[in-house]
Amino acid sequence: MRDQITALKELQIIDIDLKEIEINLEKFPNIISDFNSEIDQNKESITNQKTALSEIDKEKSLLESELEQNELSIKKSEEKLFEIKTHKEYEALQKEIAEMKRSNFDLEEKILLKLEEIEINEKKLAEDEESLKSKEDDYNKKIEEYQLQIEELKIVHEPKRLEKNKILERINSEVLPIYINVSNKNGQALALVANEICTGCNMNIPPQLYNHILTEIEIYQCPNCKRILYTSQSE
Repeated sequence: MRDQITALKELQIIDIDLKEIEINLEKFPNIISDFNSEIDQNKESITNQKTALSEIDKEKSLLESELEQNELSIKKSEEKLFEIKTHKEYEALQKEIAEMKRSNFDLEEKILLKLEEIEINEKKLAEDEESLKSKEDDYNKKIEEYQLQIEELKIVHEPKRLEKNKILERINSEVLPIYINVSNKNGQALALVANEICTGCNMNIPPQLYNHILTEIEIYQCPNCKRILYTSQSE
């Protein structure tokens, strides 16, 4: 059974390598996707900021247009004052002019608030755009690194899979199911016995069982963790 133990140890090494490769082949594209998703979200946020900024600017322009129209109306009304002949009409027009001036005062206040809002939003937009550019540069470098690693993993994956198939040809059909079951439960199916202790679970191996393991006549499993046991003489 020594040849079977040797083949199983080789299989376990290949399986560990393949598992790590396959985990990374699944994980790395997800990391790249997360990077791209974050960049897209940041770009969308900046687009929304620009849209909001444009709306504020439109609102300011409408206020300025209204203010300009009021100024023209005030000017025309003030010119009319010299043409009015009755005191009543004069007072009514004066009142109208005063109301338009009050309205203009409110409009000027609103325009100032819009200007402040625009300044704040433009500053934040500039900061976010600078942050996005820095993040894009950083993420693009990381994405390139992950893509390179993915290609490298793909290159080594197939040879290892073929190597595994060759090892499987050396393993008895009675032994392989034991390996697969224990591997599925414990991650690793084999464990070295050192000083009559299973290094897989740190449990003591009964002396009689340890003596059987040394003979390498059969496949022996740890009574506790069920791993296939071998000694340093099998190495």
